[in-house]
Amino acid sequence: MKLSYTILLLFITLTGYAKHDVKVYYEKSDDGYILYADNNEYCPITIQLEFTVTNLKLKDQNNSVYTVLPRQKKQLVTQLTVIQKNRGYKFSYTSWTNYGDATKDTYDLDYAYDLPYEKGQSFQVHQGYNGSFSHHNKNALDFDMPIGSGVHAIRDGVVIKIVKQHYQSCGTKECKKYNNHIIIYHSDGTFAEYTHLKQNGVTVAIGDHIKQGQLIGYSGNTGWSTGPHLHLEVFLQKMKKRETLKTKFKINSGSEILFLKEKNSYKK
Repeated sequence: MKLSYTILLLFITLTGYAKHDVKVYYEKSDDGYILYADNNEYCPITIQLEFTVTNLKLKDQNNSVYTVLPRQKKQLVTQLTVIQKNRGYKFSYTSWTNYGDATKDTYDLDYAYDLPYEKGQSFQVHQGYNGSFSHHNKNALDFDMPIGSGVHAIRDGVVIKIVKQHYQSCGTKECKKYNNHIIIYHSDGTFAEYTHLKQNGVTVAIGDHIKQGQLIGYSGNTGWSTGPHLHLEVFLQKMKKRETLKTKFKINSGSEILFLKEKNSYKK
C-alpha cells in the first residue's frame, strides 16, 4: 500500500521587535524537519518560535527561545518529528528576533567603565539613573556635552548598529525615531548605546572592534532631545525589553571608581 502524505509548505511570519539580519529556514529529514538559522549580525541573536503543527512532535516546548551565535551559518535550532507516518502532516510558525541572549541574567558587576569623553575633559551629568524627565525606571545617564564633542567608547566591544543620517529633534517622544546612535556589544553580554549624535557624526562602522577610550563619534542634539547632550545606557537585551544597568565609572585619571550622580561633574 502506498502511503499518502499531505505536506503544507512552511510559511514564515517575521514580526521581530527590530529588524535583524537573521534567516530561519528548514530542511526535510527522514522523520520530519530540521530548523536552522543564519545569523549575520556581530552579536548573538535570540529567536522565539511559535508553531502550529499537525501530526508533528516538537522537540522543545512551543514558544521556546533559541540563541544563535554571531556570524553563524546553519546553526541547528530545533526539530519536528512525524508522529504517525501513515497520516499527513504540516506545520507553520511565527518567529521573533532580538539582539543578545535573552536568557542571560549575569554580567560583570564590577567592571569599571571609562567616561564617554576625552581624557582631561569634565562634563556634568544632567540627568542620572531614574531621572525625573525621561529616565523613569531606567538606568541611563545624560551628559551635558556640546554639539561636536568627541564621544569615546566606555568599554571594549564590537559595533552592531549605527544610525547617523538624521538631523531633526524635538522635546517629545515622537522624535525618538530620529535618534542618531551607536550600539556596541561587550564580551559579558551587555550592550552600550550612545544616543543623540550629530548628523553623520559617527567614526566607526558595523563590525568594527572597539577599544575602551577610542573615539567613536561626536555628540549632538538629534531625536528626542531638548538640548545638546549625550544619552548613555548599558543594558542586557531581553526578548521584549531592555534591562538597563547601573555601572561604575573611573574618574580623575582612574584614581576613583564610583556610580555617577545627577548634577555632579566628573573629570576623566
